[in-house]
Amino acid sequence: MRENSSSTTEWGRITRRGLLAVVGTSLFAGCTRLGGLGDGGQQTIHADDLLADPDEDPKPVVSESVPVDIAPDHRNGARSRVRTLLGQLPRPLGPDDIPNGYLREHLSDAASNAATGLDDAGNAPTGLAALTSLQQARVAARYAAAGWGVADRDLTAEPFQREYRQVVSEARSLRDGYEYLGSDPVRAALVHERIEDMLEQVIDSQVPGEKQDLLHVAEWGETAESARVHLADARHLSKQFTASLPADAGTLEEALTEAAETLLTAVRSRRAELPPGLTAEEWGILERAIDDLRGDVDDGIAQIGDANGPASAVVNANRRLTEFQALDRLEGRIDDGKPPRLESAEAVRKLRSTAIDAIEAALAESSVPELTRTALKNAVWRVVATDRRLARHEGPIDVSYLEIHAPDYRIATAIARAAPAVSRQTVETLDRV
Repeated sequence: MRENSSSTTEWGRITRRGLLAVVGTSLFAGCTRLGGLGDGGQQTIHADDLLADPDEDPKPVVSESVPVDIAPDHRNGARSRVRTLLGQLPRPLGPDDIPNGYLREHLSDAASNAATGLDDAGNAPTGLAALTSLQQARVAARYAAAGWGVADRDLTAEPFQREYRQVVSEARSLRDGYEYLGSDPVRAALVHERIEDMLEQVIDSQVPGEKQDLLHVAEWGETAESARVHLADARHLSKQFTASLPADAGTLEEALTEAAETLLTAVRSRRAELPPGLTAEEWGILERAIDDLRGDVDDGIAQIGDANGPASAVVNANRRLTEFQALDRLEGRIDDGKPPRLESAEAVRKLRSTAIDAIEAALAESSVPELTRTALKNAVWRVVATDRRLARHEGPIDVSYLEIHAPDYRIATAIARAAPAVSRQTVETLDRV
């Protein structure tokens, strides 16, 4: 029997603040409410009718997880690291500490973000979500501590650059000698995909430019810590996963590579079979949804070929095949006749609730919810992004504006309804190789 972890979903309502952490990160920063878009010449819907509670903080929509236990000691070590770093600078930072208000604000904000990350980790619904929040907290705390080190003791970027180079070297060595151990190919793909991604974030990370000032040093501290924490977490996941395997577990690298090639062939075949783009003179919500999703499937093929490893290629190919199946669903709706225009707030709310219900149902009904969860990433992002856009407005909004952005709800619904069946087919491919 395959290992299934929780498929819990937690939905926040439409808000005007940052909304989702699919990989444990906030996709958006805070924003200002915008005036109404109605010009009096078109049908409008009042923004307030689209909102649930505009001041309520949302919860993660779908909490990401990984099918391996994350040891409490590992999380506690990360928490201790954050507290140690924050303990290096005075809090709150005042004008006597750093006279320049701009610099002081940057360091204060980073320290505050680190403290928030600790709280988020404590409330995280999954071990991976907690790990992600702790990664962010460590990086923010190191930024603040490094910046303060410049003001307090003339710290330079050089020690952070040395540290970063050493961590990158260790990550390359780990990747070069990496073994794709496992007994269940689905579980192995999901765990190794996370490890591949963490190692890539170390090896291919961006580094600060050449400018020499306090914030430059702070950025190097941030960069070194990001590399350090991602390498540590990759090693921990690998260690925990290996310890959970039976003694006779062997390498699955060849199987994962063959499955990735098979799935990539299927993706390319689906791409070749796509009919020409829509040529309707008047596009409605359904046509916009189809055109948008076609762009995603076009871009996705290159991403599979550039994957961080065979496990990432398998997971990514499953996601792209899900999008192709979703596209089929949307194009089938064209043959059924055009849906009515969005003429009421109730219609918009129904589109959204349908998308949410579909995502929750996909996880509940899937025989491999952890794999299905990865295929839902785009669907979740689209719901959240649309929530965000609508929550920024007040007053009347033209229906035409809604018909430009609300298609994301339809795309999310189509992806969610396609995901369980495609994930099951991906499992069959993995089992055959």
